[in-house]
Amino acid sequence: MSPLQVFVIFGVGLALSLAEENVFTHSAVLDAQEKFNLRWFFDKEMITFETTVETRGYVALGFSPNGGMANSDIVIGWVEDGRAELEDRFAHGESQPVLDSRQDWTLHEWQENGTHTTMRFSRKLQTCGAFDRDIKKVTTRVIWAYHAEDPDPQRGPLYHEGRRGTSSLNLLDPPAPTPEWDSPDDVMVFDAFTQNVHVPSDSDTTYWCSAYRIPRLERKHHVIKMEAVIQPGNERLVHHIVLFQCKHDGNESFAHLSGPRCNVVRNALDCRPGRFLLAWATGGNDLSLPEDVGLPVGDDDGDVLIMSTHYDNPHLRDDLYDTSGIRIYYTPVLRTHDGGVMQIGAQVRPTMMIPPGAERFNVYAHCSSSCLKEALPEDGVTVFASFLHTHLAGRSIRDRHFRNGKELKSISSNDAYDFNYQQTTYLKPYVKLLPDDSLMLECGYETKNRHNMTYGGLGTWDEMCMDFLLYYPKIDLDDCGSKAYDYDLASFFGVQNFTYTGRYDVIITKPESHTFFNKSFFEAVHAHRWTQEEIIAFEDYNRRMKYRMACEGKHDYRADDQTEVPPTFQPLIEPSDDECEEEASSRASLHTSQATTVSLVFLVPTVMAWNLASV
Repeated sequence: MSPLQVFVIFGVGLALSLAEENVFTHSAVLDAQEKFNLRWFFDKEMITFETTVETRGYVALGFSPNGGMANSDIVIGWVEDGRAELEDRFAHGESQPVLDSRQDWTLHEWQENGTHTTMRFSRKLQTCGAFDRDIKKVTTRVIWAYHAEDPDPQRGPLYHEGRRGTSSLNLLDPPAPTPEWDSPDDVMVFDAFTQNVHVPSDSDTTYWCSAYRIPRLERKHHVIKMEAVIQPGNERLVHHIVLFQCKHDGNESFAHLSGPRCNVVRNALDCRPGRFLLAWATGGNDLSLPEDVGLPVGDDDGDVLIMSTHYDNPHLRDDLYDTSGIRIYYTPVLRTHDGGVMQIGAQVRPTMMIPPGAERFNVYAHCSSSCLKEALPEDGVTVFASFLHTHLAGRSIRDRHFRNGKELKSISSNDAYDFNYQQTTYLKPYVKLLPDDSLMLECGYETKNRHNMTYGGLGTWDEMCMDFLLYYPKIDLDDCGSKAYDYDLASFFGVQNFTYTGRYDVIITKPESHTFFNKSFFEAVHAHRWTQEEIIAFEDYNRRMKYRMACEGKHDYRADDQTEVPPTFQPLIEPSDDECEEEASSRASLHTSQATTVSLVFLVPTVMAWNLASV
């Protein structure tokens, strides 16, 4: 696109004024120095960005497959001599991006002052360009850069000299609800923070539990917003935080109830396990409730909080201290619905196994209708948000939904999951979950660079497969999930029988001919030879294997620990939304049509000539 063309587009785009604030639904600060600010909004076809950057040189924004520069789709813009220019480029490697033969970005407006450059531009979500990356409803690795100078007319954009970075963003997620209240007096704030905790250095993983009491409530209140407050510099230390709610009638101080033995804290308050109130993990966003929903405190589930903080200390440092936690906004002005949080997923046990060397290995966790029938009211519950969670090996996660033997659209999914960017996703539209429904959480992992089995566990290098669903009305169900059926799992490794000598210490007792007879089952697992064919076979075996349900609340459910088989269902086949495939198909059809027409043009005279010659 020539400078003249860009200038003309700017001229006709003045209707979208930079002064308009309400058009933007999302925003992010992309760098620690807060110099690169991004805002955007989107519809079914287009996305519009606005960058405001502390520079009078060029600004670059790109979309990368992995956070690096290679194979990235990049747009670069700048203002020079009162005119704005915008270029669509592509980076083939760690070198200057080249101009794309198709210029798919449209510049709407720009502004430059003595310190900052602001540019507003848009593009189709899917352009069908060979060097354009589709913008999809997954976590996108956004790369950015800027320079103090405009591009050189002959040499193009100069090297950014370190003014660059990578950010993960969910560009196409529905916007979060905007917290609103009639009066500041209607809202109270409570901080559940650790107090200068000295993080233990004898283990890389510590779960630190602390107890708090929200100021005594005479009646039910609603939590309407929660935000994590992480001590600056401790962003990698604090892996995740889970907040539980308990009922405890005593008036004693809880100051002494803080330490790395969570069972001690819970037992002191007779709080096992407690109701989920919040789950937050690294890179997470604030939780804002819809205007008609609040999470109740001060009701039958109490006003005592237990906060479990997972500290990740891989280098066993002894100089780490932390004061982080959750800030809670709550109000006596009750909303229409009491909300709740329900955990879906695989039980955190070593029977969740992911072989080494896998390009992709899926784990399947079930929330069966046998549990939901017992816990859900006849008209079900409404799910309005989802928080997906795995650890470092997680690459994708999908919460599949089934009803009457047919698969419905997934409640929540992310095919480009980023462990360092774990966000609560608000659903649009909301999803109805009925008593006869069932769910299957499908988590995909990559272990190409691992040499040993990865197990389900609490450590960062262990794995989890979870979805925390936020819903209304609140019911008595905290956990609906599954764990592998031990004997079926052991059978894959040639084990017929075993005995437990500890919680997870399993000794093989049959057959006596087994190489690891009378030894640990996990030794046999470790020694197993994992070829790609064997990895595929193990995943298929896991998918078809019996499982034991986890169906937990304050009441005892019959479905809890019940052995079940995976459901059979008619898979969902969604129509393709790939416009490029349709465009290519149309071009192919047109080419075929044209070829047929050309053939007929030549065929008809030939037939006529033959007929005339035969007269």
